[in-house]
Amino acid sequence: MAVRNTGSGAKVKEDIVSKVPGAKVDVMELDLSSVDSVRKFASEYKSARLPLNLLINNAGIMACPFMLSMDNIELQFATNHLGHFLLTKLLLDTMKSTSRESKREGRIVNLSSVSHRFSYQEGVRFDKIND
Repeated sequence: MAVRNTGSGAKVKEDIVSKVPGAKVDVMELDLSSVDSVRKFASEYKSARLPLNLLINNAGIMACPFMLSMDNIELQFATNHLGHFLLTKLLLDTMKSTSRESKREGRIVNLSSVSHRFSYQEGVRFDKIND
């Protein structure tokens, strides 16, 4: 389970294990807004030699004030879009090899939201894109 906050992730893991005895849940830190964090997560995941049958890319933040990520990319775009693409690219070979070994098709699920419905009434303000 990839989480931004490993403390919160550990609590969720405990809850899952209490409800599903015998469940094996790994908690690993991942900040999708950071290219370095995504690369580190993918490297550690591959080093752990864990199988990958399912990758769910969930849009993680919405309607936050304008901020730049550590990579100088608008935070919501970096988190909800670019991080997912990079993570998928870095883990795709792992998913393919898991699929070959298990003879089960892998799945990549990209979730989104309806936040586009709450954009500016006048549309994208290209002249004020960084405001």
